[in-house]
Amino acid sequence: MHYLAEKIIHRYQRQKNGEGRVIKKKRIIIVFLYLGGFITLFMLAIFTFKVVLVHPKVPIYSEPNDTDIYRIVFISGDSGSPFWNKVKEGAQKVANKNKVAIEFKETFQADIFGYLKNIDMAISSRVDGIIVQGKEHPEFIQIVNKALQKGIPVITVFTDAPDSLRKTYVGPNHYQEGIILGEHIATQMGDGGKIGIVYGDTQIGYLSLRKQGVENALASNSNIQILDVSNHTAGSQNGLEETTELLNNYPECRVFLGLTEEATSGIVQAVKGRGRLQDYLIYTFDQNPEISELINTGVVSAALMQNPEEIGAQSTTHMLRWLEGIEVPLEPNYYTSVHLLEKR
Repeated sequence: MHYLAEKIIHRYQRQKNGEGRVIKKKRIIIVFLYLGGFITLFMLAIFTFKVVLVHPKVPIYSEPNDTDIYRIVFISGDSGSPFWNKVKEGAQKVANKNKVAIEFKETFQADIFGYLKNIDMAISSRVDGIIVQGKEHPEFIQIVNKALQKGIPVITVFTDAPDSLRKTYVGPNHYQEGIILGEHIATQMGDGGKIGIVYGDTQIGYLSLRKQGVENALASNSNIQILDVSNHTAGSQNGLEETTELLNNYPECRVFLGLTEEATSGIVQAVKGRGRLQDYLIYTFDQNPEISELINTGVVSAALMQNPEEIGAQSTTHMLRWLEGIEVPLEPNYYTSVHLLEKR
């Protein structure tokens, strides 16, 4: 009995000693795991410190959620236009360089309600600035003034609204456009003749400025007679109808000027039905792929081109300079460059 008791006790002690060794091994493994984790974190911290030290300008978070980033809305009324796509490219480049969030909103030219709604939505969302194509419309002036009253600066581009409280205008000097193209036409007409001027659109301000510049430039040659449709029908007809009326009244007219790209398209259509295009001199303002092709093929003799990327870049730059307090107040106008493109 005594022998059996001792045997049981001996077996229990061996079992206990075995369990102790297992527990000890587990503790050693846990210690090594903690130690390994600590070493890994330590090495990662050193690596991160070196990266930040070598590249101190790399932000921890790349999302544009810093409070000093401005929000600008750029609104145009000519959806899908190649010209305005170039304007947007210029604005976007400046925005990217200055870490500015810029949003582009477009409507169709005739949709004045949608246009004004986009401006009102920008005001309601309390953006830092609005860049917008100017409109000669009483409600447009009212909504621009509303933005200014809310502390939101507005810059008009390409077409102006000088009667509003806009901060400045960025775009071509439309009167000077007329002078440049008019002087070129005067040299090409030489001994004189008749020139038909086609609106192709309502007689809004910037078209009248172009026409005035052309007329003043052509006035130096008393042998040049300027023709246009009667005042009561101008703007109510498209370019084709206007040109057709001029050709009916003055079939000897061989020189035409389109004040817009739409007017020029109408001139080309009307002239094609009357005779050879080579017998006419056609001039125009503005640019699009169709006008470029007409110049390349010699149908259009010359066009006065704008620099749309410059319009986008300059307007965004001046908006930022005003927001930063660098340029306060802004100049009333910042005129962008234009150039004459002639057929080869």
